[in-house]
Amino acid sequence: MLRFIEANLPVLDRKGEEWDHMFTSAYQFGCDALIALGQAEETGRGARPLPHPRLPGILPRWDDICVTVLSLAHQCGLLSYRLPDGCESPEAAAWWGRRAGAVLPPPNIRTAHGLGPAWAAPQVLPVLRALGLIESGQWTVTAKPVLWRKEPQEWDLDIAADSRFQLALDRAVNEMPADIRRRLDGLVTITEADVTKGLIRREAHQQGLRAEHGVSRVIGLPLTRDSVRQGLICLRIHDLDWLFFSNWRWPDGWLSRSSGNGRWRSGTIASPSACAGPSSRSFIRTDRSLRGEPSRRSGSPDRTLHPAPNKIRIIRADGPLRPAGAPPGT
Repeated sequence: MLRFIEANLPVLDRKGEEWDHMFTSAYQFGCDALIALGQAEETGRGARPLPHPRLPGILPRWDDICVTVLSLAHQCGLLSYRLPDGCESPEAAAWWGRRAGAVLPPPNIRTAHGLGPAWAAPQVLPVLRALGLIESGQWTVTAKPVLWRKEPQEWDLDIAADSRFQLALDRAVNEMPADIRRRLDGLVTITEADVTKGLIRREAHQQGLRAEHGVSRVIGLPLTRDSVRQGLICLRIHDLDWLFFSNWRWPDGWLSRSSGNGRWRSGTIASPSACAGPSSRSFIRTDRSLRGEPSRRSGSPDRTLHPAPNKIRIIRADGPLRPAGAPPGT
């Protein structure tokens, strides 16, 4: 598993002395995993191998490692989620520059436990088997909640219809720690005072750029209270993602920091990007009636979405997952 992650991360130079995450979610996950596994140290753009790597006393969560491997394999074109008939989706074909209907290897991971077919490259299959995600050429039951977290568009999963999802949602709301509730309440409320402060900050930033580079060289869109509000909404959505990425897992609920599970560096891996795409998608969904029906994701690696709701309302919390009885580390 370590060799797979190391071999599929971009490098900054031909010597491969430093991995570059390229500010792409799957590569960020991979760098974070190597750091959490005691194999590398963090750099400004990724990770650098340690001269004397050593596994830590607390291993990263099994589900986080699974998602890291799945994300990295998908990003590199080594894992393809397929439509029910085994074909590649038109959106994925367009992303990879293939013509629609191009002949591809048939799925080598069969449908099972409500999960759809997929194709994995030969070097990926043994890693998925070692993680317990596939067995006898099909998905295992423990793979289901992990792939809930990925939610391949091709499979059209109805996660909310599963009773376990509703139980997890109720638990997330009813057993929310006081500090998390305070942070969440602050994030979902954008006051006029927040907009005013944001407007002042953005005006000061633009003025600073003009003073440094010259008025004629700095072109910015007119600042309005509405544009500032939309910017705050985007930032708040990112912060909501981060709140759940860092502090919540299914079915464990809110993680206890005292038990060593509160942050990725001591047991979890999470590195979402602002307005993130499929690889680190929002775990707090905005109300569709406020933002309009969201466009379907393409199924291709790490495409960025740009949600633009006028308000934020929590209606779903389908965050990172861990199946019951799964091994605590890998």
